[in-house]
Amino acid sequence: MAGDTETGVTVIKLVEELDAGPIAAQERFPIRPEDDAGAVYDRAVPLAVELLEAVLAEPEFTPQPDEGVTYAEKIGPEDRALDVSRPEEAVNRVRALSPHIGARAELEGRPVVVWKARVGDGRFVPVEVQPPGGRRMEYETWLRGLR
Repeated sequence: MAGDTETGVTVIKLVEELDAGPIAAQERFPIRPEDDAGAVYDRAVPLAVELLEAVLAEPEFTPQPDEGVTYAEKIGPEDRALDVSRPEEAVNRVRALSPHIGARAELEGRPVVVWKARVGDGRFVPVEVQPPGGRRMEYETWLRGLR
């Protein structure tokens, strides 16, 4: 949602504080411009398995640094709302919320969940949407069905 271009997987020892345990293994990987959260998860899982297998037998832990610590708040309804006047931010929000909960917008005066979008000519361009009670579909198909 923040537009990050990199993420990673970390194997830590659990402690009482959230995500504060010492690190046993860590590896970064790029987030491609077309990746949504589902694609990132799909790439993270095999990497997590690989890292865990590498350290499980004899883990060596390194304390986490205190600087650079961030906390991601739980996603609420307001986080799903798109401001299409801010196209880059809106596309990042769509990517972050797809394919699991989707982002919400009003397009052509109607509410939809937006599953895929891009920026074109400096504008927000919906690619895949879902009307209330309907199925996911290409935006152009949805437009043709409007009355």
